[in-house]
Amino acid sequence: MNNPTRPRPEPPIDTPPVPRADLAVAAVAVILAVVALVASSLQSGFVPLITLTLTPPGIAPADGGMIIVVTPTPDLWPGIQMGAAIATLLFFVAAMRLLLLVPAVRRRHATDAAADRHTWRWIEYSQLAGVGTFLVAQLNGITEVTSLVPIYALGAAGALFLIVHDHRAATGRFGGPAFALGSAVAIVPWGVIAFAQITTLLAGFEVAASVRVVTLLVLAPSASVWVVTGWRARGDLERTDGCRTDALLGWVLPLAPAALVLATVWVG
Repeated sequence: MNNPTRPRPEPPIDTPPVPRADLAVAAVAVILAVVALVASSLQSGFVPLITLTLTPPGIAPADGGMIIVVTPTPDLWPGIQMGAAIATLLFFVAAMRLLLLVPAVRRRHATDAAADRHTWRWIEYSQLAGVGTFLVAQLNGITEVTSLVPIYALGAAGALFLIVHDHRAATGRFGGPAFALGSAVAIVPWGVIAFAQITTLLAGFEVAASVRVVTLLVLAPSASVWVVTGWRARGDLERTDGCRTDALLGWVLPLAPAALVLATVWVG
């Protein structure tokens, strides 16, 4: 699957030029963060969230089954609003891109990209995936800490397996197990979110169109990262352009938090 004789690229002698695409992404991320903050402050009711509670404490179902309680709630956690959370995530994207202005960071990033290792992108993606699924779960009514913390942890951890995958592939070893384990971990939060939507429907409540659309728009770029990475792993590594792949990832990764901005401007 991987070519064991793949040559290691020589480190760049000169510091690579400032990546204009990353600067453009940073600028757009800051603009979208401001839009999220302003839009959320103008919405009186904000995004209609619901809280799903399965068999609440102190309430025992007579038949030993499960009680589902669905109640409206406008907050993520007490004092935390969706607009501020999304803006923070977008500011993180901007910070990761602006750090590439540091010559040492930019030089290391260019060397890794030439070797088809995308460590910098995967570090960024781990937080986008973890916090992104955390916020989408909130939109779908999952508000219990015992559910949200594992959702964040699994989303972030799944992406970090891609660092192991790239390192093994670039050194001529088989990276398939790391990719398979990472994808299996990363899909778990989305399964929980799907269960929340199904549970809401079974309880007789309609999932808001904005929630469904935002969920799908965040899921699409997140899933595409795994599809593209798996497709690349099956190709001829001698023909793989690591720099082109890195540039593609640079544009795809921010699409998920950008889609979350829609949750602040579309209510209902």
